[in-house]
Amino acid sequence: MREFPQTYEQEALWIADRFLGDPSPFLETWAQRILGPLDVPALERALAALVARHAVLRSGFGLGDDGPVQSVDPAGTVPLERLPWPGGDLPGGDLRDGEPHHGDLYDTLRRAGQRPLDLTVSPARFTLYDRAPDEHVLLLQIHHVAVDDASLVLLDRELSALYSEETGGAPAGLEPPALLLGEHAVRARAAGIAPADLAFWADFLAGAPALTQLPPRPRPLAARRGSACDTVRTTVPAGLGDAVRAAARALRTTPHVLMSTCMAVTAAAVNSEDVVIGTPVSRRGEPDLDGVFGCLTDLLPVRYRVPADADFAAVCAAAKRRSLDVLRHRNVPYARLGGGVGRTRGVLSGQHLGRICLVLDQSPSRLELPGLRCERVHVGGAAAKFDWLQYVVADGGGWDVRADYALDFFTPDEAALFLRQWLTALAAASADPGVPVRDLFDRLAATA
Repeated sequence: MREFPQTYEQEALWIADRFLGDPSPFLETWAQRILGPLDVPALERALAALVARHAVLRSGFGLGDDGPVQSVDPAGTVPLERLPWPGGDLPGGDLRDGEPHHGDLYDTLRRAGQRPLDLTVSPARFTLYDRAPDEHVLLLQIHHVAVDDASLVLLDRELSALYSEETGGAPAGLEPPALLLGEHAVRARAAGIAPADLAFWADFLAGAPALTQLPPRPRPLAARRGSACDTVRTTVPAGLGDAVRAAARALRTTPHVLMSTCMAVTAAAVNSEDVVIGTPVSRRGEPDLDGVFGCLTDLLPVRYRVPADADFAAVCAAAKRRSLDVLRHRNVPYARLGGGVGRTRGVLSGQHLGRICLVLDQSPSRLELPGLRCERVHVGGAAAKFDWLQYVVADGGGWDVRADYALDFFTPDEAALFLRQWLTALAAASADPGVPVRDLFDRLAATA
């Protein structure tokens, strides 16, 4: 075994996880429906090669003499568990988020994704469900200490190449990762956190109010919530997607900033003008991290000012400036903003980031196995990470949208209305970026 300290991101997640019950909100899922003559032994060999490449998949997480550690097992494995399909019939045709007749597929995989993982042994579990001779569902259940969105892109690319090689295709030709995640943790801790970055965050969050109410309507909420969650889905159609991109270009910003500003407007409609929205940031800036599988992403708070007498374009321009400031000072883990990684409230229910987050994926990757059709199944969260965690994933000219929401704070009807309000703001701001915020508030109030 080789022992390393955990990264700052891992340490915060691992400590928070120890205070939580099952299912852990940090359990992630990657699921693929595979149609065609799957070569299961070749898949097993490809998965074994993938695990051999990435040390974090062979690591256990525990407490060492000097704090939380990750212990890499050079000979570790993640076996492929093979099971019959436990749910009802899988739907025919293409899988598309937002279509209600896929409920059995989502529900079955969600239940499977809630099974506990023993982090002292492994952060991952592979399961292959047999639906029919030419129909399978492959599920990776993995703890967030070992994965981020960039890791799933690596998974798609490398598993595609390794399976192709195992079934007689060209050699995968994959370069080994430049360093271990544990080696990066040692390097990051030796570098420390710049005092200037800490000073920025102290100033940036000074006086920021807690978000006491959540859309779609004013309703004071308790500071704490349970872990039970559900998922609501919709789409941004291609026509609106084109309008969003055109408006972002006109405002000299990105679709993510525009969408997040619409989220801030939706939240400000039932709160004060001072709103904090969580946004993902990657800490993969150095080239030797590009091929590393593991958690190198954090969610950091961006502060929005949404005065009713301003227009949307001005609010969005200010949001762009603040987002750039956050990126320049992103090397402070969120847990440190709450006073240290030992404070679990800094991760899950902190004053500034326990409510609403938005994640945009503009370039989703695909698993491509020769002779097979693979369709990603986006499964809802095992438990509530935040009160509202919204994913927006590019799909052609538009986006698929899904949000995991806390059942303590939303009914299904309220969650669906929240998404409709956000879409209302998105459509109005994209059609006319100069629209007054007060008019947007009126349109949100009229949204049914």
